[in-house]
Amino acid sequence: MATIRTMALLGLLAACSGSTAGDSDGAATVDLAEIAQPDLTVVAGDPGPGPTKQCTYTPDSDGFFSLSSAKSDYWVRLPVNYDPKVPSRLLVAIHGCGDTAKNFATWGAAPYDLRKTQDYIAISIGGRDNACWDLSQDLPTVMAAVTDVRSCFFVHQKKMVVAGYSSGGMMAYKLGMTNAAAWAGILIENSGLSQGVGNVDQVLTNAAWKINVAHSARLQDGSFAIAGVQADRDKMLAHNFPLQYRELPGDHNGSSDDWVQFLLPKMATWTSP
Repeated sequence: MATIRTMALLGLLAACSGSTAGDSDGAATVDLAEIAQPDLTVVAGDPGPGPTKQCTYTPDSDGFFSLSSAKSDYWVRLPVNYDPKVPSRLLVAIHGCGDTAKNFATWGAAPYDLRKTQDYIAISIGGRDNACWDLSQDLPTVMAAVTDVRSCFFVHQKKMVVAGYSSGGMMAYKLGMTNAAAWAGILIENSGLSQGVGNVDQVLTNAAWKINVAHSARLQDGSFAIAGVQADRDKMLAHNFPLQYRELPGDHNGSSDDWVQFLLPKMATWTSP
């Protein structure tokens, strides 16, 4: 039951003005005080702290619900038979221009075909619904949601993966490469490393570790030209990053198939140092 979503670029490479997440589908939210970012200095193999509070939520018929961080709303779907005593992998998903956090949750972060066997906590970040991400301002919005979900549910701090489509992929690349110590890997659909980080060679050289990356690209993508994507690919390989990369015919449209068949399965064994 693959779903295709087309996202307007809406000035992808320009800074976007604010647009706050709205639609919560009736899910209960939690009133939160400002919470500091998590301490990501970890002991090898240590899953980190468990949840620190009881969070109220009301899943919809497909298992999705909304919570609120100090910066924005975000959408969540828990693993099948989630056990609060067992640390879970976390997927942090960031939508593209023109999409919403809830919509991306349903076709990218937790697609229909994987829901019966979902074994990770999925969150989809709000705060820029129907707009592009501003890479100079929105990193704290993503990290606030990570902080909040870790206070509600048991997230394994060595198994957090950041993912994004288009504008969200740029954000995922920036977060993953410039703060690699926090992440086990990066999942990308139809986006570009150079658009996310600027000086690719410098960022790759300075990365805290050779972080896992999986990238699915389209040969006729009019927003991220394949030649530029290939140049970024070659630089990652030259810097010895464990990149898993594929190219398919097609334009900039996003597809659940990319996530179900290629991207999401890659993170099953990823762990940060």
